[in-house]
Amino acid sequence: MPDTIDRRTLLAMTGGTALAAAMPAAVKGQARASGLLSGIVPPLSAMLPNTDYFEIDSVRAGARYAIWVTRPAHYERQSGKRFPVVYMPDGNGAAPQTAPRIELLASDPINPIRQFIQVCVGYTGADADRSLAVRARDLLPPGEALPPGVEEGMRATVETGLIDQAGADLYLHNLRNPAADKFLAFLTEELHPLIAKRYRVQDEDAGLFGYSYGGLFATYVALSRSSLFRRIGAGSPGILAQKSKIFEMYGRALAEKADHSGRMLHMTVAEREITVPSYYQTLVGAGTTEFIALASLQPLPGLVFSSKIIPEESHATGYGAAWSSFLRTCYSAAA
Repeated sequence: MPDTIDRRTLLAMTGGTALAAAMPAAVKGQARASGLLSGIVPPLSAMLPNTDYFEIDSVRAGARYAIWVTRPAHYERQSGKRFPVVYMPDGNGAAPQTAPRIELLASDPINPIRQFIQVCVGYTGADADRSLAVRARDLLPPGEALPPGVEEGMRATVETGLIDQAGADLYLHNLRNPAADKFLAFLTEELHPLIAKRYRVQDEDAGLFGYSYGGLFATYVALSRSSLFRRIGAGSPGILAQKSKIFEMYGRALAEKADHSGRMLHMTVAEREITVPSYYQTLVGAGTTEFIALASLQPLPGLVFSSKIIPEESHATGYGAAWSSFLRTCYSAAA
């Protein structure tokens, strides 16, 4: 059995990483002969094209965040061009779902999307393992009402093994002590200046898209009249009917006649969150449709509001369609 392996086979087996150099000669030979799969961690570029990864400690939020930045196709060749930047929470799931598709959007002959830089913000270390609990801290507005039956729901979640008791306790703590204001300050005051320094971004077109509690956060950001985010997408937001802090914020903005000129808010809800009996009818469907009716019938001055029901989808399957709907509405390249 030969002790060496040709370069082409080596690259195919290892994704081009130098780690394969440490493979014993006998293993290399066996791999060449039988096509043995090699347990090598692939480079980021093999999974998420045109994507850079960073980690950053936030003073404002008191946490460490994982950051995935996906550049438009041929970004390096367009040296004189600046691009809109779109931020997305829940980055651990958002980046792998969306980054591979960005390259195709600008060339889509049916729904062409403007080229943009995407920044997904997620968690690292222990927080990545308990992101379900940690995200409640970052994405819920201060003073947000607790969902009905949340403590019973946490017990059931522990029993099914989706989360351990420590994670459930942390989740409940964060639901009772949310800090979306600190997370927003991190995005605008700490992260964005670093992104703007490193990448060619257009501040005036900065956007934000969030789903589920991320959609609740996006709605909170829109009503806060963020100085950075102007094009905002809220997919299936976890807005509690009648009780959410969002309705208090909206009522105050109406009373103050606050000017929202130059801002867009696009909200989507999955059809089956409304029509199929489940807890999502209470946690998402009822509050989202209530907000859509309010924003449509009593519009805020200057705010461009739009909404869409995503057919066929549920909360678990609606993310991609909601993201695409946001991009078509807020970043369309169609003439």
